Amino acid sequence: MAISTDTCGAVILAGGRSRRMGCCKATLEIDGQTMLERLLEKLSGFKERLLSANNPDLAAGLPVRLVSDLYQDAGPLGGLHAALSATEKDALLCVSCDLPNFTTELAQLLLNRFPPSAGAMACRDSNGQVHPLCGIYTKSVLPVLEEHLRDGDRRMMSFLKDVRCIYLDTGGLIPDRCFFNMNTPETYQALLLNTAAHS
Repeated sequence: MAISTDTCGAVILAGGRSRRMGCCKATLEIDGQTMLERLLEKLSGFKERLLSANNPDLAAGLPVRLVSDLYQDAGPLGGLHAALSATEKDALLCVSCDLPNFTTELAQLLLNRFPPSAGAMACRDSNGQVHPLCGIYTKSVLPVLEEHLRDGDRRMMSFLKDVRCIYLDTGGLIPDRCFFNMNTPETYQALLLNTAAHS
């Protein structure tokens, strides 16, 4: 399957409870933009943009279509399942709402490197760490997703082992900082300080 923004949409996963952060990460502001606005800007080249969230207020006034989980409290796997079930495209580029350094270049790299035979592709950084919430997933993985959700196995890495997933080694292509994720108030404050220092 040739993949482009004609056949691939984008989904931002923002359905988590953000227990460690203590507030919704999608609404945190950096340089006057919320994380959600920031990511939508980076994904502006996609004709279809979805937001996986269980709070309908998050999508208010934004150019994005809200998709609610079909399996409740199922984590990122549940959000991915709902988005793939709702999309009009053959595949979705998936990005978590807590990746402040995600870039348009990374999105384009994923599209360019996605092989026709794969069911999924996830990024792997220069340290060998896999980032399943930064990748591309095709509708062909839906039956396996359903099976994992029905069985209560909600681990992303377990799911990836059961589908035709390839790993995009980004070392030397994309800086590892693109995969930095904000999970705590401390990491958010550190990011703000770093952003201010470079502005």
